[in-house]
Amino acid sequence: MKTQNITFLIAKLLLGVPLIFFGLNKFFGFVGVTPPNDPTAQAFLGAMFTSYLFKFVAASEVVGGVLLLIPRTAFLGALILTPVVANIAIFHLAHDLPGNGIWLLPTITLIIVLQFFKTNIRTLIS
Repeated sequence: MKTQNITFLIAKLLLGVPLIFFGLNKFFGFVGVTPPNDPTAQAFLGAMFTSYLFKFVAASEVVGGVLLLIPRTAFLGALILTPVVANIAIFHLAHDLPGNGIWLLPTITLIIVLQFFKTNIRTLIS
């Protein structure tokens, strides 16, 4: 296997598997999540948990992660996960900057994955 193919496969696994796991966690709650310290972040998450948005984001994470891991549908999975990962990064930058930095993994791996889809993105935009 070429180095590029290995890098692409590792990036897809590092992005898809955790998002599938945490998406399923939103449905089944097998791992507890500690609430953020910021009161604005708590209010936002409280509103999200009590509305349709929580299940929609969870479904987007699971569907996007599964599609990303299937070679034929990987680009569609990356497109679905882009706004989800952007929201994760922006939320943590705004409300949890000195926090755990867990948002860095999906952000960096999504950027790597999108680099492999440059021609697809150009075709989509033009």
